[in-house]
Amino acid sequence: MKRKLLAIALVAMMGLTACGKSESSEKSDKKETETTTEAETTTEEETTEAETTTTAEEVTTEAETTTEKADDADKDKDEKKSDSKPVEGLSEKYADLDNRSFAYNGKVFTVGVNTLQDLVDAGVPFKESDAANFDNNVNKNHSTAWYTIDISKYSHIQFEFGNYTDGNLKEKECVLSYARWYTIYTPRADFEEDRNKEIVADLEDAAKVVKFSFPITMTKADLLANSPEPTEEKESMNSVLYKVDSTVYYGSSGYEFQFEKDSNQLKEVYITWLP
Repeated sequence: MKRKLLAIALVAMMGLTACGKSESSEKSDKKETETTTEAETTTEEETTEAETTTTAEEVTTEAETTTEKADDADKDKDEKKSDSKPVEGLSEKYADLDNRSFAYNGKVFTVGVNTLQDLVDAGVPFKESDAANFDNNVNKNHSTAWYTIDISKYSHIQFEFGNYTDGNLKEKECVLSYARWYTIYTPRADFEEDRNKEIVADLEDAAKVVKFSFPITMTKADLLANSPEPTEEKESMNSVLYKVDSTVYYGSSGYEFQFEKDSNQLKEVYITWLP
């Protein structure tokens, strides 16, 4: 009887031990699962945060690059505009009847003030055939022939000099009385894109050599915004005039701007002077 009770007791103890191991194993497995889940969650959060940081950095870099490109574009525009800005000695007014000046290679000349010899001394490249006439006599109240200077492929400037004294003068002593800048072409809507690009580039080249108080690529609207009181407008020629009557001779002098009819872009300008 005692042996039977002892056996039953042993069996009961073994059962309790087995249950304890099982519960411990379950708790251990549960703890490992929770630890693994927390680790995975932490890794996912760190990865998501890293991706978010990288994306933010990429967006910031892209924004900075876009801003830099915009700044470079603005700088290029400013540099192009600067080619047309007046040099010192030129007026801020596009049609200044008290200062009818222009600049050639940085040297300022004024219609009604400078002589042919002044332009020669400054290095304005007159043709040899023209220079052969510079010692010819010019009677009073007479003028020289027109002399044309090539500025670029399509752009040119013409000069005429007059003798407004009481005696005879040599051509090189005569005063500049007429300056005309003109271009053969301006950009047009019916031109091919490559041709318009060539014309624009040619005008930019011309603006590096000859400068006025106005950009040579200005429109009629630009002119009227700067100098809003012309003395006359000719619709048939699409031209705008700013003139003053001579106090000595019959007639007037000043500025005449002519514009393309389809684009209203400047194509030529006359600057004249009479005493």
